[in-house]
Formats: sequence, C-alpha cells, structure tokens
Amino acid sequence: METQVIGKGDAAGADDVRNIGTVVFGFTATEWGTDAYTINAATLQDDTLRVNVSYSGGCETHAFTLVAEERFLESLPVQLRVSLAHNANSDTCEALITEDYHFDLTPLKEAYQIGYRKDTGTIILRLKGAPPGELAYEF
Repeated sequence: METQVIGKGDAAGADDVRNIGTVVFGFTATEWGTDAYTINAATLQDDTLRVNVSYSGGCETHAFTLVAEERFLESLPVQLRVSLAHNANSDTCEALITEDYHFDLTPLKEAYQIGYRKDTGTIILRLKGAPPGELAYEF
C-alpha cells in the first residue's frame, strides 16, 4: 500500500463534534507530532473513533492525527495498529486540557474492503496508549 494522507473530517453540520482529526496510513507517528498526551478513553460509534485526551497547553492550537500502520495484521478478525500523534505547535503554556477528538474511520473500512474484497468485516484497532479494552470496528 502506498503511503498517503487519507482524510480530515468535515465538521460542517456536526454540531456536537468540535475536534475532527486527520487519519493517515503508512507514516510513523513522529512525522505528525511527538508531544505528550494521555488517552483517557477511546470508543467506537458507527464509523467514528472517539478519543478523550489530556495534555498541557492552552495558548496554541493542538492537532491530533490518527496514524495507521500500512498493513493489516493477519488474524481473525484482522487487526490494525494505530497511534495518535500530537502536535502542540510549540505551546509552552501549562494548563491541563482535556478534550474529545473524533476520527472518521471510513478510509480504514475502504482499505479493508479493497484488500479483502468484502463489503462487511471487523477490524480490531490496537490503539497505542489506550486504556484496556478491545476496539472492534465492525461495518
């Protein structure tokens, strides 16, 4: 699979969604940011991964990117290693910020559908640093 940026969500019309993150395949997380954060919770709803994160800052805009490995791990169901990259944009402020970020997983579903030639399936997301629990993305 070719390394590619595969999407940034569009918050237009989504009143309850403030922070839409970018999803990328085949990059390393360090290419998108290496600033510290803590994942407090991660849940799946339909085609959306919702992640509650905490970090220090408050003076600059922060960006979170969901970075997916280039290949699925062959198992039943398949697994995919993903991680969050955090770019604090050199924010030196020290307030503790806790926010929800939302990631559209449709590109992961489409990669599965093309690779496995199936319309439906399950991908177990192995989100680095997430609290214990399985993230089973079913479509």
